[in-house]
Amino acid sequence: MIRGFYAAASGLNAQQTNMNIIANNMANVSTTAFKAQHASFSDLLYANINNPLGAVSCGSGVRIGGTGTDFTQGDLTKTDVETDCALMGPGFFAIEDKKTAAITYTRDGSFRLGIDAANTSLVNSAGDYVLDETNKRITLTKDPITGEMTYDATKIGIFNIPNPYALKQIGGNNYVAGEDAGKIEKSLTTTIRSGYLEASSVDISREMVKVIEASKAFSFNAKIIQTADEIEKIVNQLR
Repeated sequence: MIRGFYAAASGLNAQQTNMNIIANNMANVSTTAFKAQHASFSDLLYANINNPLGAVSCGSGVRIGGTGTDFTQGDLTKTDVETDCALMGPGFFAIEDKKTAAITYTRDGSFRLGIDAANTSLVNSAGDYVLDETNKRITLTKDPITGEMTYDATKIGIFNIPNPYALKQIGGNNYVAGEDAGKIEKSLTTTIRSGYLEASSVDISREMVKVIEASKAFSFNAKIIQTADEIEKIVNQLR
C-alpha cells in the first residue's frame, strides 16, 4: 500500500502544477500577445513484480515532463496608436534590457517613446529598448519643420527563431533563446502592422475544459490515497 500512497501523491503534485499553469493562462487572457502554456506528463519508473502468473509491471506514479508553449498567432486589435505594432506572421521583436543590456524576445508590440538623456528611443512598456534588425537601439529624430519626432515602424527588427519551442519564458511576456533555438536571423516574410496589437492566444473555453480534467484527476488521486489508507487500516487490524 506504501507504493499506492506515493503513486497517488505524485499524481496530486502533477495535477496541482497543471492547475497552476492553467490558472496562469486564464489570468493572462487579456494580456497582449500572451502565448498559452500547457503541461506534458511522463511516467515514473516501473517495477517488475514476479508472481505465479508471470511478471507484472507496477508503476510509481507520474510527473510533469515539461511545459510547452502554443505560439499560435492571436487576433489583431485596432488601437489607432501609432507606436503599437503587431506582427503579421511568425517572428519576434528584440528587446534590450535597460539595466543588464541582455537581449530578450517578445511578440508584445506595446511600444512608446522614451526619453533617455539627450536621445529619444523606442521602448516597451517596461522602458526597455526596442532593437532594429542589427540589434541596435532605435533612436528617433526630430523633424526640422514640424518639430515632432519622426517614427518609422519599418526600422523595427523582426527576428525568426527556427525552434521557438526552445524559448524560455522569463516573465513580462519576454523570452530568452535556449541552446536549441537555432540561428536567429532577420525575418524576410513577417510584416508589421502599426496601430494594432496582437491579442492573447488563450482560448478560455479550452482552458475551462482543462480545469475540469485536472480537477477530476486530482480528485481521483485523492480517492486512491483514501482507499489505500482504508486498506492499510484493515490490514493492521488483522495482525
